[in-house]
This record gives sequence, C-alpha cells and structure tokens, in this order.
Amino acid sequence: MTEKFYEFFNSGFGTALKAILVLILAFVVAAIAKSLIEKLLKHTKLADLKRTDKNGQENTGMKTIELIGKLVQLIVFLLFVPGIFEILGMTQVTAPILALLNTVWGYVPNILFAIIILWIGFYIAKLVRELLVPILNKLEVNRLQKIAGIQVNEQGELSNTLAYIVYVLILIPVIISALSVLNIRAISDPAIAMLSTVFNYIPSILAALIIIVIGWILAKFIGNIITRLIESSGLDAKLAELTGTKNPTFSLSNVTGKTVEVILVIFFIVESFATLHLGVLTSIGTSIIAYMPYALAAFIIFAICVLIGSIVSNVFKKNGHPAVGSMFKYLIYVIGGFMILNQLGIARTLVDSTFILIVAALAVAFAIAFGVGGRDFAKSVLAELQVKIKKEELKAPKPETMDSTTVEGKSKK
Repeated sequence: MTEKFYEFFNSGFGTALKAILVLILAFVVAAIAKSLIEKLLKHTKLADLKRTDKNGQENTGMKTIELIGKLVQLIVFLLFVPGIFEILGMTQVTAPILALLNTVWGYVPNILFAIIILWIGFYIAKLVRELLVPILNKLEVNRLQKIAGIQVNEQGELSNTLAYIVYVLILIPVIISALSVLNIRAISDPAIAMLSTVFNYIPSILAALIIIVIGWILAKFIGNIITRLIESSGLDAKLAELTGTKNPTFSLSNVTGKTVEVILVIFFIVESFATLHLGVLTSIGTSIIAYMPYALAAFIIFAICVLIGSIVSNVFKKNGHPAVGSMFKYLIYVIGGFMILNQLGIARTLVDSTFILIVAALAVAFAIAFGVGGRDFAKSVLAELQVKIKKEELKAPKPETMDSTTVEGKSKK
C-alpha cells in the first residue's frame, strides 16, 4: 500500500497533485504570515499615523500596514516556489530563484541588526531630547530670544531647537553604524562617506550658528539702545514739528536703529560664511560689505531729501503757498534721486548727462517763459527804473555850480 502510494505521487498525475498541494500550502502559510504581521503592527503607533497628500486624500497608517503585510506574504510565498518547481522537475527555473532567495536571506540578519541599532539609537535620541527640553527651560535659555525681541512659536523656542540639534547629532553616528552593519557596500560606502563628512562639518556649522546668534542678539541690543537714545533726545518730536506731521511715518530713531541692526547682522553672517569655508558666499558677502558705504550714503541722502522736502513744504504751506511748497518738495526729490543714483554707481555717465540736460532745459524754459510771458512786466519795470535814474540825476548838484560856490566862500573868508 505504501509503495503504491509512493508510486502514485511519483507519477505524472501525482507529481502535479503534490505541486498543487504545496502551492495551496504556500498560499495558506503566506496568508497566515500576512495576518499575523498586520495584527502585530496594528498595536503599534504606525496604525495611528495620519497624513493628507497633495490630492487631499488621507493616507493612514493602516495602508502602510497593509503594504507591509503584502510584502511579507510575497516573501513567504516565494519560499515555496523553488520547491514547487523542483517537484515539477523544472530545476533550471529554480536555480536563479534559489540564488535570489539565498542572497536575500543572507542579508536578513544584517537588516535585523541594523533595525535593532536604529531602534535603540532613535529611542536614546528621543529620550535625551525629552530630557533636555525641561532642563533648558529650567535654565531659562528662552529669555535670550525675548531679550533680543525675537517672537517665535513653541516649536521655534531656543530650548526645543537646541534639543532637536542634540537629537540629530546622536542619530548621525547611529545611522552610520546601521549602514555599516548592512554591509551593502554599494549603498553603505557612499552613505557613510556623506554622513562622515556631515559629522566632521558639524563643529563648523555650530560655530557659524553661534556667531549668527550672538551677532543677532548684539545687533538687537545695539539697535534698541540707539533707537532709545535718539527717542530720549527728542529728535523725533523736533522733526515731527518741523515737518508738520502729527503721526509721522518716518521715525529717525527707528530707521537709524534698524539700519545699524541690519549692518551688524550682515557683518556677522559674512563672518559665519568664512567659518564654514564657503568661498563663494564669503566673496559675495565681502562685496556686499564693500558696497555698503555707497548704499549707506545713498540712504542718508534719501533721508535728508525727505526731511528737507517736508520742512520746505511745511514752511510754504504755513505761509499760504501749498502749491509752491509741493513744487519745491518734488524738485528736491528729483535732485536727491539723481544724487542717489550717482552715489550707487548706476550708469553714472548717463545720470550726470541727464541731470545736466534737465537743469539746462529748466534754465532755458525759465528764460523763455520770463522773456515771452513777462515782457510787459519787464518793460514797465525797466521804464520805472529809468524814470528813477533821471530823477536822481536832476536832484544831484551840477559840478560847475558847486565849484563857483566854493570859490566865493573862500574869497569872503
């Protein structure tokens, strides 16, 4: 009976039946493995993951769990495929599949070790981050932002930022170790080289960040001091009185303080570029600093033109000539605009030539207007002047009369 049973399964029909049974077993085992993995993952935080994509569709963690379950089902099913082909006598087909599976299974221990290293590293980094935040809050490091006048949300607080930086610094060597354990040189070598470069570059990045933070805080301090000094000197009120504006949009104290603040921040940012050894950005920053005197001079010219224009307009307005005041104000603005363009070095030859042509055109227009429109006025003025000259000549004594009178007086004596 046993021999007949053995012969039946070794015959053509029996071999096919055996292959079908193994195939059914493969489907059942793969389905069980998928179900077990999905049930295990549903008890993790992955099931609570929710995110909305660009199309407005919500991708939950359940979809990710289903994807992982299908992947496990495929791997388990592939384990049975070589046996099915061997039963059918198709050894040439099973050879590459077995080689592929052996390669995959050879990497499984390394993948598991890498996952364990990553899990431990993430756990330690998260724990350190959660411990650092209350410690830094206790040390009141966030007061530096308030003193500097920096308004941020809870995530942007200095304590959270520093804790996150430490979190990343812990993860970088952990990721390097996990990639080394994988021993996939085509992936691990470039990734390790990149992460090692980043890790070695971190001191320079930290130094640059410290320079920028210190520079920003100092710039805020100095800018606030200058603003308050100018406000306390009463210059803002005096300028408002001269310009005749009750609620002036131009505040000398604020503008001066912000200008000093921006200049100092630019200096510190360029210095941070030099610390990072970023040659291109350092050259650009140096060029900006070299150009800053011209820009600052142009800004001063602009401020003076606005101030003088407002004062002149206010003076004429008080004397009942608002139109004349507006004309002189815009004339000052035009002259100031040409001076600013010349100071900034923007097409100096063209700007100078245009300014000379405009001045010459205004002079010619004034001469023509006075000559044509004021001809009668000029004629009457000249006639009156001529009459006055004649009257003065008639009133003046003649030289001969004066001489004879003088001689007679001397003879009497």
